[in-house]
Amino acid sequence: MNNEQKRKIILIISAVIVGILGGLGFYKANENSSTNEIVNGVVNEVKNNISTYDMTEQEVKDLPTTEIQVQTEEQEKAVAGEQTVEDEKFEQQGEIAYNGTSEYPNVTLGNYQGLTYYSQIDNRWRYKMYSSVGNSSQTIGTSGCGPTCASMVVTATKGTITPPEMCDLFVKYGYRSANNGTYWSAFRFVADTFNIGYQETTDIQRALQLLESQNYVVASCGNGLFTTGGHFILLTKVENGMIEIYDPYLYAGKFDTATRRGKAVVEDNKVYVSVDNFKKYANYKGFFAYKYDGSTQENKQAVTTQAYTRYVNAKIGLNIRNNVNGSIIGSYKYGTAVLVYETRDGWSRVGTNRWVSSNYLTSYMPSKQNTVKTISGVKYTTGKYKVNASVLNVRTGAGTKYKIKGYKQLTANARYQNKRLGNQYTNGLKRGVVTTVTKVQNGFGLTPSGWIALNYCTKM
Repeated sequence: MNNEQKRKIILIISAVIVGILGGLGFYKANENSSTNEIVNGVVNEVKNNISTYDMTEQEVKDLPTTEIQVQTEEQEKAVAGEQTVEDEKFEQQGEIAYNGTSEYPNVTLGNYQGLTYYSQIDNRWRYKMYSSVGNSSQTIGTSGCGPTCASMVVTATKGTITPPEMCDLFVKYGYRSANNGTYWSAFRFVADTFNIGYQETTDIQRALQLLESQNYVVASCGNGLFTTGGHFILLTKVENGMIEIYDPYLYAGKFDTATRRGKAVVEDNKVYVSVDNFKKYANYKGFFAYKYDGSTQENKQAVTTQAYTRYVNAKIGLNIRNNVNGSIIGSYKYGTAVLVYETRDGWSRVGTNRWVSSNYLTSYMPSKQNTVKTISGVKYTTGKYKVNASVLNVRTGAGTKYKIKGYKQLTANARYQNKRLGNQYTNGLKRGVVTTVTKVQNGFGLTPSGWIALNYCTKM
């Protein structure tokens, strides 16, 4: 007996139970105790004759992802606060690994399967924690619209990656904010990690042009047509004045509410919105475009990507070029940490269409002053440091084996700086916090709040 047959049998049995209950007056307010006994006896008899079926791990993985999930407008509003997205630009966020964890994105993708719809409220992962602060109430279902869109992009262009796998990457490398969703910078991180052509814009006309020229476009939206809080959606194409959209938080009846009715059309798992209605009601904030070549690539093999951290060792700064020996498009300051994704002819790719000379990169953070050699072989000295990591742990001792300090254990100055930078209540020091190191040991520095890993800081 297959699963479909079993489901049909269970539905039939359920219908019989409802019929029995109705015939016995089960829902009447004045039913007597003898009726209750009869009903309970019938229900128990049916329960005892139903055998449960536990799906295998493979059967769970093979469940369809195209199904529109069951949800209500009230449930959507209940998570609106956690769906707020943080519009921190990529250059502000940087490319620094999160909290001292491994610096090496090492991801193996599944076989290519083309554009695939993923729902953040899919029961396979909706309750999986998506949090950088260990908050179990922060889940993929409440806050995972960004990584879900990113997983659809990568699956459509390179190879299969599921939303929980992408969530793990975002948390590990610092692109999940403490309390308000996903940083915009996560989308350039995805492009760099998986080597996908990338552009970003806040201009709707430019976004539409990119959509027309073989780009998938992730859109960040505020309170409006698609969300009561903040939300990421994936624009897949535009034809005849209509935008085709994969909404990771799509549920049955979402666009039948009073404020949304008549502004969008749902077909299967796709949402269609006119360009005019999108401009009027989407409350868009930013767009993140990923290039694809339009080929089917049905037999494309699994892809592995790996990167490693290097530091700029050119005291006058290091030029960033758009290709090997290409035009200058920017520069890195001395001591800046970058992720290297590939090397070619003495050049290192540090992002999408971003190349620097390998001769001016070093494996350890250079110091501006006389230094003290640590056990790890990396050289540091006392003085003022600026935090580069998204959130840097503060520990009770000089090493990762020591406990992480909580928010209340930080100094008043540290808490003030965190608040100024966007979140007062984080357990660690946010990117941009300046602190004084009075002692160096094993690559860690002692600050007024505790010990921090100096390889995630820049000496001032």
